[in-house]
Amino acid sequence: MIQKSKIFFLLGVLFLGIIMLGTGCDNKKEHAKPIKIGVLPVEDSLPFYVAQEKGYFAEENVKVELVPFQSALERDSAFQAGAIDGEITDLIAAALLKNAGVDHQIVTTTLGIKPGEGRFAILAAPGSGINKAEQLKEVEIGVSQNSIIEYVTDQLLQKQGFKPGEIKKIVVPKIPVRMEMLFKNQIKAATLPDPMATYAESKGAKVILDNSKEDISQVVLIFHTEALKSRSKEITGTLQAYSSAVKEIDANTESYRALFTEKAGVPKEIKDTYRIPRFSLPETPTQAQFDRAVNWMLNKGLLKKALSYEDMVSGGFIGK
Repeated sequence: MIQKSKIFFLLGVLFLGIIMLGTGCDNKKEHAKPIKIGVLPVEDSLPFYVAQEKGYFAEENVKVELVPFQSALERDSAFQAGAIDGEITDLIAAALLKNAGVDHQIVTTTLGIKPGEGRFAILAAPGSGINKAEQLKEVEIGVSQNSIIEYVTDQLLQKQGFKPGEIKKIVVPKIPVRMEMLFKNQIKAATLPDPMATYAESKGAKVILDNSKEDISQVVLIFHTEALKSRSKEITGTLQAYSSAVKEIDANTESYRALFTEKAGVPKEIKDTYRIPRFSLPETPTQAQFDRAVNWMLNKGLLKKALSYEDMVSGGFIGK
């Protein structure tokens, strides 16, 4: 009986060891899961691709998977469904997601910390005869509705003293269609983001206003609140890797032209001359930037209620 007891005891220890080993493997597998970040083919994604290419994520012991999307709608749908942990978006889109009940927080601004980062421009059609801002009064401007494009359009014109009734817009959601309509003079003006604004200018469109001296457009990085709680060290590491990439781009900008033109969708006609943007180190949007965007959305009836800066923005993952 004593011998049998010893055998059962040893078998029990062995079985427990197997269970613990299996659990350990599961934990390692869980830890090895990459942080998935949704990106669009636009210029603000460059530091993430550089961090990936240079191994900065690995240096911070974090695995990051950049998940490309062709449209903001696809990206936001994946974020809402929990298919990605975070995404690069803008203040307006982030607030709309929060308004829809998607629990997330902004951890940093990626473009728009300083004026001129992430340029948007209102352009007049070639041959339209529009050469200055006051000529845009009551002229329909092509925009995407309830978006950063429309927001920047309103902000730029209001700064020129336009009254709400003097600002006219026509909704053309797709940028390529909006640009083609501009070239064909089917619309007299349109708001475009870079690099498409620069491309349109090279084809004869005239820049009437842009935000090169204004801090009115913020591109931000957001994560699900649950991911921020359960994977805080990895997200902190992600931002540290991002910082390293920003410094690398600043020091060796032209070395990344090919990568930039590929990932940012720069038209081939301007790929050799288009200016690669400067990126700032991680920093959260200011209260003033946040309030300005939220107030615009409230005035348009896009929000159920005012959003709290403290609820939507978390600076605790920068420089931990």
